[in-house]
Amino acid sequence: MRDPNKNTTFSFYCYEHESVNLKIRLRYDGLKQSEFFRSLLLKYINKDPLMLSLVEDIKSEQKIMGKKRLKKTKEDYERSKELLEDLGITESDRENIYDIIEGNIIDEE
Repeated sequence: MRDPNKNTTFSFYCYEHESVNLKIRLRYDGLKQSEFFRSLLLKYINKDPLMLSLVEDIKSEQKIMGKKRLKKTKEDYERSKELLEDLGITESDRENIYDIIEGNIIDEE
């Protein structure tokens, strides 16, 4: 990741009728495709609880993970949240972790 502000493009295939139905729904809701997909992307990488629930449903429907593994993944996520809270690691700390590791952020205390 050389330039974190550089735009990139995602593309994927779907059936034409799915594309048409998506565009109709987006127009009905007053959203642009880019807004919609960017919001989904951010919710996914920021581990939004509603998005995580949706991802679990997708994994289950697509049989990507077995039920035991899905349960274990969910438990691991919950434990990691608790651990971060117990250690007092904030969201800001998480966002800056690589800079902290590289020594680019100096503690000014």
